[in-house]
Amino acid sequence: MASYNAASSPNTSPAPYTSPSQDADDIVPLVYITVFMSLGVLAQFLLHVLGSLRRRSSNKALHAIVSGAYTLSYLLVSYSLGLMQDSKKYFEEFAVWAVCLLMLLGGTDNLMACKLDDVDNWKSFHTKHLFKGVVVVLIVIRNGGDVPQYQKPLWGILCVNILQSFIRIKSMRMASKSNLLSKNVKPISDYMKGEDNEPEFSAATMKGYKYIVAGEHSLRNHGKEAGVGGTRSDKNITTVEQIYECEGSLLSSMSRRGMWLKDICLSMALSKMLNRRFAGFELGEVKANPMKTSDFVFKGLVAGDNKYERAFRVIEVELGFVYDLYYTRYPFLYQKFRYFALCLPVAMVTFCSFLTNELFKKYKSKEDNEDNKDNYIPLTATLCLMSIVTFLEALQLYLHMASDWFKVALIRGYVTGRYLQRSGCFCHFFISLVFRLKAPRPWENKLGQYSLLDKYNGTRHRSNCCHYITLFLVDRAKKGRERGDLVKLSIQVKQAVIDSLIGSKGQLTNGAKSLEDNGVHGLLLWACATSDEMVIHSILVWHVATTICKHQLDAELAKGGKKIAALSVEDSSAAVDITGPSVQDSSAVASSLSQYCAYLIAFAPDLLPGHSFDSESILDQSIKDARKFPPLKGTKKMDQKCEKLLIFNPDDNYDHPVAQGAQLARKLMDIQDMAKRWKVLSEFWAEMMLYIAPCDDGQVRAHLEALARGGEFITHLWALLTHAGVLKRPPTGSEAA
Repeated sequence: MASYNAASSPNTSPAPYTSPSQDADDIVPLVYITVFMSLGVLAQFLLHVLGSLRRRSSNKALHAIVSGAYTLSYLLVSYSLGLMQDSKKYFEEFAVWAVCLLMLLGGTDNLMACKLDDVDNWKSFHTKHLFKGVVVVLIVIRNGGDVPQYQKPLWGILCVNILQSFIRIKSMRMASKSNLLSKNVKPISDYMKGEDNEPEFSAATMKGYKYIVAGEHSLRNHGKEAGVGGTRSDKNITTVEQIYECEGSLLSSMSRRGMWLKDICLSMALSKMLNRRFAGFELGEVKANPMKTSDFVFKGLVAGDNKYERAFRVIEVELGFVYDLYYTRYPFLYQKFRYFALCLPVAMVTFCSFLTNELFKKYKSKEDNEDNKDNYIPLTATLCLMSIVTFLEALQLYLHMASDWFKVALIRGYVTGRYLQRSGCFCHFFISLVFRLKAPRPWENKLGQYSLLDKYNGTRHRSNCCHYITLFLVDRAKKGRERGDLVKLSIQVKQAVIDSLIGSKGQLTNGAKSLEDNGVHGLLLWACATSDEMVIHSILVWHVATTICKHQLDAELAKGGKKIAALSVEDSSAAVDITGPSVQDSSAVASSLSQYCAYLIAFAPDLLPGHSFDSESILDQSIKDARKFPPLKGTKKMDQKCEKLLIFNPDDNYDHPVAQGAQLARKLMDIQDMAKRWKVLSEFWAEMMLYIAPCDDGQVRAHLEALARGGEFITHLWALLTHAGVLKRPPTGSEAA
């Protein structure tokens, strides 16, 4: 592998003879540089490819890779740049390598921070990136002059990267606590206190709902006067009411796409309102006009033919916007410079393509010239590196244009600029084309699962090995806690939850209402929580009972499937009832929500009522009790466990969730009508999901942190209830009295 010195030139005399040891001393640093540069590029490549997926996936391996790449990338890039700067021997493409590393470090991907705590350390990021930028400039000045055709694209890439880094720093600063309180959320909080100034409103048409979509920065100098009627009509503000009043061809209420685009703007406005809870501000509209706030959800979001899908779609996009504010650079781009966001990736793709083309020309010339093969291998590696970077920049450009942020910016311009609504306008054609671009969904739409009866005796040996191999960097797995396979969030689950919400009218209960509605209040009320401290215990009791009932149903279905062929049509009515859609749908809803609530206790207790320590302690004790419970000793298969639990008749000494869950299962078996039994369970779990969703202001940060781990269904319910004005759960049992 040949190398070049900056002092060498065609007119100088041949270099003096060097011994093999001297050649080795020159080559070894180059090998080090190549290895560490490759590792740095690999870490950055993984970060850029997987970083945008972490909001859409709860896969632990993916999040571990992203976190590791984020942590190691700075170290690897710093060390690689230091080696390049100190090296006496260098490749002609050193300057290209250095610029690529800087690009990957702070430019290509929109990931701004890996963890929420990183946001407030924006000054540290600024210092580290500034230092690396200075080193890269020195390398370009020192080495870039040897290849004049690299100069223009290299300096162009550096200039764009400086702007991208500036935007990333400003985005981190904007999401920091001080700026959220004073500049971004406070004006919206003051503005929403004027909701009582709108006496006429309609949740169906969004008339009177002046939720801010964009332009809140114009309110910063108004202070508390932002809620006064005159200021609320600021021309720089774009509201949800204005968006829904627009009837241009692209936003027509008669078209499905038009309503979908309007709902994206609604999600943007709701995300800005939800940010007040993360910043600790009160929700002024709930106090000013609670009926209007309630109607927004009950007569707007969850009304109409597509209420089951629309409500969760709006909340899903809303939480995507919330995630972007704290973890990506999108908010600053589209708040400050509505269309400038597109210019940076376009410019970067242009410069990268130009530089890649120059490298390809040089590669072809060396390939055609058999006598000039020097520096062939590093040139090939550089060409591959630039091709990858160019691809990543092109992908980033597409993601910019397909993002909901860019769509909102275009919709705002479309609504405020009447000339854009003309069908023959080129801008109209461009906007309609962008609206058709599709970006990945902001959430994987799945539920985590955990079964206490199935996993209480399990030990995760692999996780424990990783715990010791990584010197305790990986948390040690607790006994009896093993995640089940994710299940898709079905339309039946959404329907059950929304129907329960509509039936409750915002008055949440701990499952007692569903029992009363089904006429089993006296039979099963004892298993409901009598206080907030007993909610977790009650969830585990109902979870065990649901698991036993589901196993019995599956066993009966398996037996019935074999007998149906031998039965006559008249005799098969009972089998048809068991396999009917009402039983199957209800059992699927109850089982998935039951195991999801147990999953939250085991792996996300900070999202549940009470302190997470209490929830973990209750589960730990339940796992220990299950191991010592006489019917479960020596049993490994689920069918044996369920059979023994159903026939075991415990005395009053057994008051743990497994024993009480078995007792509850026997009570449920007394309901002979299979369809009614599962209707009771599905409606109970739908009601319980809503009951545990509200949280105190001190717990809202846990929802924000959960978004970076892939998001949770309970966070969607929490946001939906927040917009309905349901901020706290009512007391239960004796506490209500």
